[in-house]
Amino acid sequence: MRIAALDIGTNTALLLIVEADGKSFRVLRDDHAIARLGEAVDRDRVIIEAAYLRLRDVLLRHVETIKSLNVDSVAAVGTSVFRDAKNRDEIVHRAKSDTGIGIEILSGEDETRWGCQGAIFGMSDVQNAAVIDIGGGSTEISFVKNGDSACGESIDIGAVRLTERCFSKRSITTENVEEARRIIRENLNRISGSSNIFKSLKNVSSLVAVAGTPTTLAAMHLGLDVFDAAKVQNHILQKDDIDDLLEMLLKTDTATLLQNFPAVNKARADILPAGTLILSEAMKYLGSDEIRVSTRGLRYGIALREIQRLTDVSDITHLE
Repeated sequence: MRIAALDIGTNTALLLIVEADGKSFRVLRDDHAIARLGEAVDRDRVIIEAAYLRLRDVLLRHVETIKSLNVDSVAAVGTSVFRDAKNRDEIVHRAKSDTGIGIEILSGEDETRWGCQGAIFGMSDVQNAAVIDIGGGSTEISFVKNGDSACGESIDIGAVRLTERCFSKRSITTENVEEARRIIRENLNRISGSSNIFKSLKNVSSLVAVAGTPTTLAAMHLGLDVFDAAKVQNHILQKDDIDDLLEMLLKTDTATLLQNFPAVNKARADILPAGTLILSEAMKYLGSDEIRVSTRGLRYGIALREIQRLTDVSDITHLE
């Protein structure tokens, strides 16, 4: 069975196509695109026309890929940007009409659960750990116990949202950074009110980080000229490495960053300082000295969910 899973977020629109066979699945395509659907949504709570048209064009390209590989089942999910936007229903309707893709809007709880499952998929040695997924509009932090997602929280702060609030000017000031830190810490402190997850997160032995911020930082740390998921997957970044990169990012303009680090996606460069600040503050909050980078995430979790829904197989153990 061939399954397509689409993760439509505030910044990206990702497509994963897998072929499931027994207890394993093989990745046929893993395509990355940036539509920035959440442009200005934090301020206006509306998905603007230009952003929708960018998404439509990305989805049409994804549809061609899906058709070319004779996919049996398609599952597309929308995350924080849809939860925030007042015109979400209109956008979902237009996307279905224009592209044929029906979008399921995930709750923060479901995004946390399936994003966590996807992030650790294939990491057989991850038993008790925290997982942080830094999106464009929200960040999910979850606890893995005995290799399975035990609990988690979704907080309304992400790399696009924080950039628009604090780093929208050409240069980043000390005052901008301190305001951003205050917002991040305020949101992280909300987790302390949920005693079960807070106690769990304070006793983890490792931290897995997923999404564009940690994968980009890993590519930069490795000195890659071209992004290579195989090299980035499972890469270890120390807290000091991340803070050094953060200090550089806060002082470097986008053009210089892209010149010095060619593996950075130019459509992501402007939100990388905010995403890195979120990661640094979250590591401090969790007491973590290092992260293990995952290139997977929600789209893998949704693929696993669909395999479980459509077949009798509930334990997918092998990734080819």
